[in-house]
Amino acid sequence: MITQFANEVWLLSQRSNFRRFLRDRNQLAKVQSQKLKIYLNENKNTVFGSKHNFGKIKSYADYIESVPIIEDYQQISPLIERMMLGEQDVLFKGKALFFESTSGSSGQAKYIPYNQELKSELNTAISAWMWNLYQIAPKIFHGKAYWSLSPALKNDEPLESKTQIGTESDLEYFNPIAAILLKQIMAVTKPIEYKDADDFYVQTWRQLLKNKNLTFISVWSPQFLLRLMEFLKANQAVILSSLSGSSSRQKELQAILEKDILKLSDLFPHLRLISCWTQAQSAIWQAELKNFAGDIPIQGKGLLSTEGVVSIPWGMDQQVLAYQAHFYEFKGADNQIYLAHQLQEGSNYECIITTGAGLYRYNTHDLVQCTGFIDGIPALEFLGRTGNVSDMVGEKITEHRLTSLFLEVKRKYSDLKSIFLFPHKKDLTAEYWLLISGLSDLKAKEICDLVHQELL
Repeated sequence: MITQFANEVWLLSQRSNFRRFLRDRNQLAKVQSQKLKIYLNENKNTVFGSKHNFGKIKSYADYIESVPIIEDYQQISPLIERMMLGEQDVLFKGKALFFESTSGSSGQAKYIPYNQELKSELNTAISAWMWNLYQIAPKIFHGKAYWSLSPALKNDEPLESKTQIGTESDLEYFNPIAAILLKQIMAVTKPIEYKDADDFYVQTWRQLLKNKNLTFISVWSPQFLLRLMEFLKANQAVILSSLSGSSSRQKELQAILEKDILKLSDLFPHLRLISCWTQAQSAIWQAELKNFAGDIPIQGKGLLSTEGVVSIPWGMDQQVLAYQAHFYEFKGADNQIYLAHQLQEGSNYECIITTGAGLYRYNTHDLVQCTGFIDGIPALEFLGRTGNVSDMVGEKITEHRLTSLFLEVKRKYSDLKSIFLFPHKKDLTAEYWLLISGLSDLKAKEICDLVHQELL
């Protein structure tokens, strides 16, 4: 009862954001223009704002004239390093609450500043998503939820910093009142201190399995959830021995884990939804995830990243622009810049965001396709990242191209377990190695020939 009550109160606290999302959905240009004006006015006296004359910008045309597109994190990293050393009023007014780390396409760590404005913007997007979900399947909000917001198993030991790196708990992404309510809802709430990856998985399962009334799972990548399930199957004795509490629950779990096929619905009979990425590279892993999910629906998560949010789930199989969260621009295939209300159905775009946490005209290099409009809001499909290109000898193999090819292979060879393409330098030449598991040598050769022909 306490969990359901906390869910209801939390939802009620988010309802105004949802209503505003619906009310203004046919006024994209107006909403976006107002949001940009607020950013410029609030941050005109910062280091970045002074340099780029925020105080003199009167229109979007002035904005693009004064502020260049940030194509690479390194263009703003010196300013972020100053913020990490405690300086305030650099990219935005005031100091950062904490920094979240993420890896760039080059493998170099990036540190994204978080402030109250960005937390509010993320909450605005999540509110619209949760209320839309509540209208579809209200029973999702009757039990516990597992949210994995910050990337697991990352190293938060950066260069010298006077500001917090990473969060001790995912509840720090929310305002204090929401955090109190969510603490009653989340199945995993305590900060997990772990010695290594195995210890992390053991401790995560220790908390999850206590919650038979789990109704909702929200993670980033399907691979993370697949790894969790595989670890449970391989280490069930260690995990069960670490559980405390009801002996009947332990016996029940023991019987479930002895089955040949492990299903999430057996572990959590009240589970109503799994949310994770389902597009671009993540589409490759959907068949494996469905084997564990069984009849539990999988909702594609929108395009949420450490830097900000571009799209949120809408219904079970659509994602729409989170137009109330940030200011958005889109670079078309013709290298022209378009605003949210100017998108064309069927066209592909790179996403450029301006956020309350000081990312101005920041190219996320996320490639999306506008698949249409839902009540005036652009529906977006994530295709991949434009910055991820392998080009050893001029071949220019993009992530989107390779993902599409591997999806075709997976559909044709349903028993394929995994497939990877590795670039390999060999003396004076360069080549690629294709690694395949789960198939006979004959089928593996067929795939090699297919991939070779398609990449010529």
